[in-house]
Amino acid sequence: MCARVRCTSTSASISPTRSRQSGRSSFREAGDACIWADQVRNEPAYARYVTAHYMNVPPGRPGVDPAIDCAETYCVLEAIRDLTDAVANRSLPSTQRRDALRFLVHFVADVHQPMHVGRPGDRGGNDTPVRFFEEDTNLHTLWDAGLVERAMLDPWDGRRLYESITQADRQAWADLDPVTWANESYEIVERYAYRDVTPGVRLDDAYADANRYLVEQRIVQAGYRLGRLLNRILGG
Repeated sequence: MCARVRCTSTSASISPTRSRQSGRSSFREAGDACIWADQVRNEPAYARYVTAHYMNVPPGRPGVDPAIDCAETYCVLEAIRDLTDAVANRSLPSTQRRDALRFLVHFVADVHQPMHVGRPGDRGGNDTPVRFFEEDTNLHTLWDAGLVERAMLDPWDGRRLYESITQADRQAWADLDPVTWANESYEIVERYAYRDVTPGVRLDDAYADANRYLVEQRIVQAGYRLGRLLNRILGG
């Protein structure tokens, strides 16, 4: 999925008051906050967060289990918890809260991308090669970018997706527990992402069309929930 789309969607759901409290005049740069965490991934100062972009969950389980799945590495659920606390803590230096906010935006988006709650055997789809039309890629990258691009989603679509949220959606997506979000991603991986997929398979419109609704839904869920989360913690 495209982090910029998720963050553009997020910007539509954050109140102006909360934006000022974050130390920014607005969240116009939310898209940049999303990609920043990838840009600093190899910097020693941020080494703690190298494994925080994902969690590995074996197939065939009823759901994620943080006590097991996050036992050996610092996973995305732990990072979201710690970063939420840091953003809310006004006693911390502004630069520390700023970086915490940047990481939080990114990791909330990551946990909504199904392959970031993926199988350890192929590193969340990174080691499952596929051919998408005439392009060689892998299953992880396909869900990160290829399916989004095929749906012709660009950063401006964030506003459209946000405005499509119904009252029923708001009620269904009200849970701000990241474990819930991870379980949703895990279910998509188990039920849909690997359907008709074998290493090297050629995927086309049939696969893209079958999963387009899920791709769009995860984008708008990530944006809506992140907006609500930031409104809550910055209003504390």
